[in-house]
Amino acid sequence: MHTLKYLMAALILLSSLHATASDYQRPSAPLQQVLEQTKMVDTRLARDARHIALLHPQTHPSIHELAQSEKKLAGLRISPDNLAQSRPKKRYQFITLINLDNNKRLTIQQQGANIANVQFSPDSQYLSYIAITPRAVDLYLYQLASGQTRRLNASPLNAVFGAKYQWQHDSKAIVTTFAVPQDKQAPLADIGPNISHALGEKAPRRTYQDLIQNQQDEQAFKQLTTSQLAIITLDGQRTNVGQPQINSHFALSPNDQYLIAKQIHAPYSYIVKYYDFAQQVELFGRDGQHIKTLGHIDSGEFRAAGADSVSGGPRLIHWRPDQPDTLVFVLPLDNGDGEQPAALRDEVLNWPAPFTQVPQTLLQMPWRINDLDWAEQGQLFVTENNANKKQERVSILDVSLLGTDNAKPANLWYQKAQRDTYKAPGKLYRDRQQVPALVDITQGKFSHYGIGASAKGYRPFLKQTHLDTKEAKIIWQSANDKLEQVKYVISLSPLKLIIKREDSITPPHLVLIEPHTGSEQLLYQADNELAAYKGMTRQLVNYQRADGLPLSGMLYLPAGYDKSQGPLPLLMWAYPREYKDAKVAAQVNYSVHQYQGISAKGPLPFVAQGFAVFDKVAMPIVGQGHVQPNDSFRSQLVANAKAAIDILSGMGVADPDRVAIGGHSYGAFMVANLLAHSDLFKAGIARSGAYNRSLTPFGFQYEKRNYWEAPDLYQQMSPFTHADKIDEPLLLIHGEMDANSGTYPMQSSRLFNAIRGLGGTAKLVMLPYESHSYAAKESLQHMLWEQQQWLEQYVKPINAGIDKAHSAEAPESIESLE
Repeated sequence: MHTLKYLMAALILLSSLHATASDYQRPSAPLQQVLEQTKMVDTRLARDARHIALLHPQTHPSIHELAQSEKKLAGLRISPDNLAQSRPKKRYQFITLINLDNNKRLTIQQQGANIANVQFSPDSQYLSYIAITPRAVDLYLYQLASGQTRRLNASPLNAVFGAKYQWQHDSKAIVTTFAVPQDKQAPLADIGPNISHALGEKAPRRTYQDLIQNQQDEQAFKQLTTSQLAIITLDGQRTNVGQPQINSHFALSPNDQYLIAKQIHAPYSYIVKYYDFAQQVELFGRDGQHIKTLGHIDSGEFRAAGADSVSGGPRLIHWRPDQPDTLVFVLPLDNGDGEQPAALRDEVLNWPAPFTQVPQTLLQMPWRINDLDWAEQGQLFVTENNANKKQERVSILDVSLLGTDNAKPANLWYQKAQRDTYKAPGKLYRDRQQVPALVDITQGKFSHYGIGASAKGYRPFLKQTHLDTKEAKIIWQSANDKLEQVKYVISLSPLKLIIKREDSITPPHLVLIEPHTGSEQLLYQADNELAAYKGMTRQLVNYQRADGLPLSGMLYLPAGYDKSQGPLPLLMWAYPREYKDAKVAAQVNYSVHQYQGISAKGPLPFVAQGFAVFDKVAMPIVGQGHVQPNDSFRSQLVANAKAAIDILSGMGVADPDRVAIGGHSYGAFMVANLLAHSDLFKAGIARSGAYNRSLTPFGFQYEKRNYWEAPDLYQQMSPFTHADKIDEPLLLIHGEMDANSGTYPMQSSRLFNAIRGLGGTAKLVMLPYESHSYAAKESLQHMLWEQQQWLEQYVKPINAGIDKAHSAEAPESIESLE
């Protein structure tokens, strides 16, 4: 009888636990507070700089919004009900429009709709935006003079490739893509087998998800993505451009006489995403009539392996902004194979209207070209990358002199390691008064603004650099006691800027400044809503790895904590990065004046739970010369982690026996490796990771060797292979609909099953409808709750004295430890 009673009680308990586990949970109040905070606004500035629009982002969507019907095709996630992307990256609740002349403000809102792609017209008379409802995508115009808002389109738009449109440069019309009525589409094919072919041609592609799998998918992709490109005037008159096609991109010439469109055509690939499908580049007149096919872009399916490899055919196709109707594009000189020796990799070609002559070569470069910026007076800024050397450089060519006796080769502006922030020159300043905008050249100088990283921290700047001598002069710089960054340069003479300003206790705010007069106008102030974290302290900690490599991380301690209370449990959070230069790996990217925002997706919320948090812990994986970084991945990873724990333990703030390690994506991969190959940690949190590298056989992260070239490396770096050594508790969290390359949801379930089968301690949490980065409020609440429970159970012991100290009255400001 007693046995039966105990059995029934156990069954009830198990049932209760199962029911609880299947419900979304909410974390403690301080963690919940992080989710409730308002997001920082985005901005748009009118070309005449008389108005600025503040775009207020949507808060976290509900899980019910994520659960709406969607089709997953060719790397796209499409809502078939409104022909839009089902998970757009940028969605806004409303717009605040500010008149910079008088500081008057008004709100623009579209009831029942998300707002996207907000633009000012080139003549600054209109504010345009896309409104996305569950049933349609529409284009709206707000006229600044009259204050009237109206919908421009009579029939819905097609926004499956994004909420795209382009103003004519004369502001008299807009080009966009319209939905094609379903009754004009062919019916879907019957369900059949999924068949793929390998016909002897190499296709070394990453492990993508949401791909086309069968004939029915092909037809669905064609139906949902086919659109009618059209020009619509401001009075609603529509001119169709060509016939309905899969228009992935379009662009008007500066004189509005021509339009190019990239159009996807069958056959569709089953192993790459839509942007790597073969495409035709078509030319149309402003009357909508097709003129000619300009070129063919090869499918990326058969692109050669290697980071410096590109597909054959033209790329970086664009209209020259300094000419009325001239196209520019880049062609590979090495057949796109970046692994083969070649003296010259790429050439830039110039093709003026009427496009009947052979395109003219402007220049040829030895590295792979990945950007072109046009300036006044015929100057062209050419950005090249060498992925194998992890180097980038920018050269300047005077195109206006080509074909003359005064022609000169491209002149190097700078060269640096790709991750070298100390030498980063920032963004080029473009003259906003021009349509289209060009990089400004004034008295032989161009201007650029950046973060100003150095060993002493960030100090943003605005500089002018001489075209010939490359001598640079600072014309504005952030104050010493604040972090001030240029958002917009309104004018250079007199200097007038919109900056983002913050300090350690003041959230970011936008300010219009005139340095020559000292005049300032506050445009926007973000709220300081995180009362639970008031008094949290932070400190940049510099230390060294055992081999002498300088490292750093940001240490956060709870309000009211003092070292005399004893060391704290520690949560470390990191993300490994590969380097070819040890000096670059040791760089510090931080400002003591930066306001500490707290993201629900990071580790900082747990400071309010009595943890010391070591965030952005340096995890460099360095390979110099002919040695590749990953050749010693495991040993460097453990050495990085040990150095971090040792320094905080030596400071007396962290208990080395109570340390948890956490990370997301490649950071999760790091977590599992550290638990398998060290005994430094009490527990781990790994979110949305990939743990078996044989499932990503054609490279991962910055590792370009494939599995068959380096099988031992793939096995050694895979924590799944070493699951028997993971003897610390591991919390695995993954989105059930993860669309990221390589991080299939089964990566987490397979590692969990391995640990469970081997007798280890682990928990697997799969979040419904979530992708690689979790979005729904319910999901984020539950994620925080799971992490909180895990840390409380396995890392943080019960200690009423310390807990009481952490809940003491907080100081008034965030301070740095001595």
